[in-house]
Amino acid sequence: MAYHMEKSGIRVTRVKTNATLPRSMIFFSRIPFLRTIVNLILFLTQLDKALKQNELVYFYSGFQNFFLWITLPAIILIKLRKKKIILSARGGNAEAFFTRYNRVVKPSVKRLDAVTAPSGFLSSVFHKFYKMDAIVVPTLADFNQFTFLPRKDFAPRLIATRNLEPAYDVKTIIQSFHIISKKYPDACLGIVGDGSQREELEHLVNELFLADKICFYGQVQHSRIQDIYNKYDIFINASKIDNLPGSILEAFASGLPVISTRSGGIPYMVDDGITGFLVDIGNYQELAAKVIHVIENPVDGRRMAKEGLKQIATYSWANIESKLFPLFDKVMQERP
Repeated sequence: MAYHMEKSGIRVTRVKTNATLPRSMIFFSRIPFLRTIVNLILFLTQLDKALKQNELVYFYSGFQNFFLWITLPAIILIKLRKKKIILSARGGNAEAFFTRYNRVVKPSVKRLDAVTAPSGFLSSVFHKFYKMDAIVVPTLADFNQFTFLPRKDFAPRLIATRNLEPAYDVKTIIQSFHIISKKYPDACLGIVGDGSQREELEHLVNELFLADKICFYGQVQHSRIQDIYNKYDIFINASKIDNLPGSILEAFASGLPVISTRSGGIPYMVDDGITGFLVDIGNYQELAAKVIHVIENPVDGRRMAKEGLKQIATYSWANIESKLFPLFDKVMQERP
């Protein structure tokens, strides 16, 4: 994003919210609560320095602890310095967060000059709680490294690229694959990502006697992900909480039909029956049934893959610039 803004003539100062600790302070990184405090102080110091040279802050923010420990103090500092701030909201758990912390965060949220969200789902959350019209600005995606690989048929080779955390419900993917593997003995599943549930999921795989069919890749460098997509034919996702997962866009760009749960903002990016199939959260039987449908009806798979590729233009810089720059102008022209 900063690269494209600079090419368009905007001076950009980058400020890391996760500050790099000086060598003399590495000790603090080993103490959880103290590490958070030290990081906050370093971040606010760097932000304050940047505010002396800039008039507008475009602030990427998730929710939960990040919003409380990073975003709220930053909003207060930015407003004390009488600068403008546009919040770029990210993450699929905003509604639960605002429900719990509304009284704490409302005064600061109301002082924002504008809000952008990558999906209509997240935009609707801000309208529900604060009557704010968050501007939908899709996530900028770089698809230069991805190549659309047309597939005539779709073998039972499935790929999932989500971290192994409860929100992404990889357990449901494994359960659905168990059904698929009974129908197709040569089926295989690749799981890219790591996380707190890895040991539990590996245990489940062994219990279901699927160890020879499922490959845990762990964390993979982004430059390698295209090669992995090319080994598989169908993308599968089962997240419980989500906003606008970039992995689905990567699947579109790589020619993979997408089958996913309809959590959070996913229905805003996957048109059920057109660019992919959507199923209810936790319904591994339906997830398996949709995979089997694509395998047995390759015409539908090819059609969805082509339609998915068309969605990529939504996330190009040209489209984002057309939405973002008028918003910058509007915010800067408004007086306190």
